[in-house]
Amino acid sequence: MLTISSLSKSFAGQLALDRVDLEVQQGEVHALVGQNGSGKSTLIKVLAGYHQPDDGASATMHDAPLELGSAVAAHAAGIRFVHQDLGLVLELSGIENLMLGRSYPVGLGGRIRWSAAREQAQALVERAGLTIDVRRPVGELGLADRTGLAIARALPDASLGSALVVLDEPTAALPNTDVERLFETVRHLREAGNSILIVSHHLEEIFEISDRITVLRDGKKVATTDAASADADSLVRMMVGHDLVVSGGRTAGQRDEADVVLDLADVAGGTVHGVTAQVRKGEVLGVAGLTGSGREELAAIVTGRLPRTGVVRVAGTEIVAGSPSAGLKAGLALVPGERARYGIFSNFNVRENLTLGSLGRHTFKGRLARRSEAREVQEYISSMGVVTRGPEAPITSLSGGNQQKVLVARALRLDPAVLVLDDPTAGIDVKARDQVHTIVEAAVDGGMSVLLASTDSGELARLSDRVLVLRQGRVVRELVRGADLSAAAIDQAQVAAPLLELPSELRPAAP
Repeated sequence: MLTISSLSKSFAGQLALDRVDLEVQQGEVHALVGQNGSGKSTLIKVLAGYHQPDDGASATMHDAPLELGSAVAAHAAGIRFVHQDLGLVLELSGIENLMLGRSYPVGLGGRIRWSAAREQAQALVERAGLTIDVRRPVGELGLADRTGLAIARALPDASLGSALVVLDEPTAALPNTDVERLFETVRHLREAGNSILIVSHHLEEIFEISDRITVLRDGKKVATTDAASADADSLVRMMVGHDLVVSGGRTAGQRDEADVVLDLADVAGGTVHGVTAQVRKGEVLGVAGLTGSGREELAAIVTGRLPRTGVVRVAGTEIVAGSPSAGLKAGLALVPGERARYGIFSNFNVRENLTLGSLGRHTFKGRLARRSEAREVQEYISSMGVVTRGPEAPITSLSGGNQQKVLVARALRLDPAVLVLDDPTAGIDVKARDQVHTIVEAAVDGGMSVLLASTDSGELARLSDRVLVLRQGRVVRELVRGADLSAAAIDQAQVAAPLLELPSELRPAAP
């Protein structure tokens, strides 16, 4: 279906892609994998028309010449893109979102024929193998259904024939239990003759859904292999260039029961309805839950971005509700889950994004010592493995995973009493994920406390001393390291956990 030959792309003389070849066959799921900075995002952006390729590249689609670097040409050829942020308007209905970019059916006087529009929208979701009430506001749908809706919207008209659908990290914000629903949509599209090019860092998902895999490293194509003949170790070896040694996880230490650093008492707000919990010094408290359980809002509620009721105390000091600055002053530091929306300052460079949380250590007599600041930033770039052209590079020039490392560094340099992590490794490759985990483990060993909300059950199992499972905004299960804490147990508890008789300080309030 798609053939790309000798694709190169350079930025300021530095090659991001170096003579890359790619072939996507008709009716296959083709995975594109590699570390952050390997060139995956650049390749997708060239295909989408956001970047212009260097001279010498060529491409065909359905055996017809395809102009690379042209959004119009890609669209006309039947290439459609579903990016990680989905681009949906949550306040609008499924019908209205699906009709964006299409012509509404109209009647007399140019009035929209809503019944016909609903039929067209329903036909699109059925083509994607979905069962969604298209009349509902998209904001009421779960993340898996939103992703499926974005895929349905991306599909070209059936009269144009089969399409190539490019999915960029479609499962990054999905709990494991929602991933299979999305994959059902992908399989449905494949069976209808469409091709899917999927970018993902979750290797277990890659093996489950893909037919073939292309690996990029440092802007070059390493190999294309059949998924059935590959394994995780060989794939990681191709991605990083050597065997990756991943530490096996933390061992819970002895902690003083009275040494409570973070104390939540009947905290409520949004979809959270009365969470009571405590985090002690040097402890990681994980939070799990399906989309809509309250897991995705708890970190923002605790740190003050979202309004709340109930009490939040840090080291005995009560924090004013809805005040991020008060939480920061008391020792709360947040790494937000939606980095593009709440984390990075897109008009700032790497240095400014990393140090803006605290400039005091580099300020002398009212002036900012740029050399001192740059030295500290360079140390974090090296220790965190941030792939960048340097401290002055625009933050938007970094891949999503490297942006996330900058946010983790920004929080850690504040030396907080409590580090609040909201899906800290979403969109990060396997090597970078292990680096972030190792850094967090070192901080905890040094006495830092961590509240970790995550959709990654493996991450929770590796880092957490305890995991609270939320459902309908309340704690329904507590899993403890050394007793019943594992990735499989977390997945199972999110789906079918009975309400346990928890300790009094963890027991949810009555409805």
